[in-house]
Amino acid sequence: MIKTSNLYWIVLFLFSSVIDIQAQPMGLLSGSELEKKLDEWTSVTFLEEDETFADLCQQISSSQSISIVLDRRLDPGRQVNLQLPISGSLREVLQKVASDQQAVVDQLGDAFVIVPEYRAQILRTLAAMHEENLKEFVRKSPSQARSQWLTRLLRRKEYSWRRLSEPRQLIESLAEEAEFAINNPEQIPHDLWRANRIPATNPIELISLFLFQYDMSFQWEEDGSMTIIPLPEQIAVTKKYRLPSAQIKTVEERFQKDFPAAKYTARGSGNIEITGSAELHDAINAWQSGKTEKESMGDIAWKDKRYTLKVERKALSVVLAYLKEAGLPVVYDLEAMKARGVEVDRLVTFETTQADAQELFEKICGPFRLPFRVTDEAILVDPQD
Repeated sequence: MIKTSNLYWIVLFLFSSVIDIQAQPMGLLSGSELEKKLDEWTSVTFLEEDETFADLCQQISSSQSISIVLDRRLDPGRQVNLQLPISGSLREVLQKVASDQQAVVDQLGDAFVIVPEYRAQILRTLAAMHEENLKEFVRKSPSQARSQWLTRLLRRKEYSWRRLSEPRQLIESLAEEAEFAINNPEQIPHDLWRANRIPATNPIELISLFLFQYDMSFQWEEDGSMTIIPLPEQIAVTKKYRLPSAQIKTVEERFQKDFPAAKYTARGSGNIEITGSAELHDAINAWQSGKTEKESMGDIAWKDKRYTLKVERKALSVVLAYLKEAGLPVVYDLEAMKARGVEVDRLVTFETTQADAQELFEKICGPFRLPFRVTDEAILVDPQD
């Protein structure tokens, strides 16, 4: 059971009503804005002692304006057993919340899907495989009609669905929108789902997501119709790369440790065909372009982080204690501050967005005319030297 705090750091974002598989006004982050948000420092606490996994995910989704989807195989009513505060980059906070539920975070487009650990690193690859299969299907029999059909299936926009929506109805709505037939829709189990929204996605990703949760997939038939099938044993994406001779010789060795199931097939001078997960192809593309892996928030010095917080009517002493627990090197002496007449129990309300440490503590200490100093080692509140 979590020992809760009375602190309320979550900035509420009110969702508009949603409708079945229809585009909604933008409100969720996507693209470069989302990538920037993922690296922001975030700190989470809970409002109620019986906070559930689904409640916490909804809080994070609402406050950070991101889409979070819980796999139906996870129990949304399970208690959260994390030590407070849960802090780090938003990306790290999501991973911590998922890990607490024996789950992992898969990013599908601009949505974060929390799936059971035993289904890790499948969903993105499954969706990418379906997209590649679709493109190959159109390439084999090109026509203007099929090109337009491909465009409809890959066009990205925001989708949403109401509470108690049925997955079969959602998939059939997508099929109607993209103008293709489903041969065996009765294979999709009857179920009732939680409401949700996903930004910048397409019908292929959505159908992959919906069926994946029942260990199902689909295949295209020659007439352009779709048949629901069991999840295939081999889920992988095959791509061709043209690499310098030196990289051709080292690519397998470079990625073998992290992606042991990948297959590498030479296709003539400077060409290689690689079959593996979507994550493998992301890593190869980054390697080709000379990009390094994103450094984690834990590797970034606290002075270089940016802080987005909202505090409403909390005592100064509580705010300072919470920030210290969250990992900021705050140095202060409450008893000495009281002796000097500082009202440490006085309530403070403030909000910061992408603030550095200096700007954050100006918001905290300013109303009290309380001196502070940010050094390379610490944040000194009411220093006496």
